[in-house]
Amino acid sequence: MSPVAASRNAAGTALSGADGETVLLLHGSASSGRMWRATAQALPPFYRTLAPDLIGYGGTPAWPPATPFDIDAEARALEPELPCEYHLVGHSYGGVVALRLALADPKRVRTLTLIEPVLFSLLRHAGETAAFERMCRVRDEFIARLAAGERENSMRGFVEFWSSEGAWAVQSDAMRAALVKVADKILLDFQVAFGFEPEWNQLAQFGPRTVLLCGAQSPEPMRRLVDALHRLMPASRYVVVPGANHLLPSTHGSALIDALMTQLNADARP
Repeated sequence: MSPVAASRNAAGTALSGADGETVLLLHGSASSGRMWRATAQALPPFYRTLAPDLIGYGGTPAWPPATPFDIDAEARALEPELPCEYHLVGHSYGGVVALRLALADPKRVRTLTLIEPVLFSLLRHAGETAAFERMCRVRDEFIARLAAGERENSMRGFVEFWSSEGAWAVQSDAMRAALVKVADKILLDFQVAFGFEPEWNQLAQFGPRTVLLCGAQSPEPMRRLVDALHRLMPASRYVVVPGANHLLPSTHGSALIDALMTQLNADARP
């Protein structure tokens, strides 16, 4: 949280600061709004931070089985919390949700910070065939294991792809159980990440107010994806963080804060 008084509502939103500009922080799959605690604490107290739990994570209920799901469901759940204007930060799956919000109403988004958004449809659009097929295999292996009842194996493969080999074994029993519990929502997240195809030319309008972050040690398909996104968003800043992988916000928080504060300070200039 921020140094000022903070609270959490039923949806898991972290609130810091009573007044001031709002910074909306959207987490990735298998996470929750709690992952942004250090980020919120590092921001000056005159910023108001919102870190909601996306559908199926943290304090929000699971999506009803057999009910159609798309990215608009995430947007509808977030809309009641959104102010007239805000700074938008999204990591991984949260980055895709952030793009959906930004494109729906560009004038409300003052700055946009995207940390490896899993917009897999962009790989196909950009002609990154090998990278797109690699991500399809990751998705298909996850789905096959889940369908076979191998929930723990499905999550082991998921975690180790995005982090590193052996990352599953070092998790506590409680953490592994929590990860297995959200496997069905991750399946829906994959659906969104592959299915959301914005009007690609509309991304250019966000370039001057956008920073893109990517870990130097992230999976190659993600590095290619962020490269392609940078090309579609002229004038955006592109920051590659040495030694970081896809879990950059948790492992290299200072690099994220530096990039975010540069965005906020630039927006504050006349």
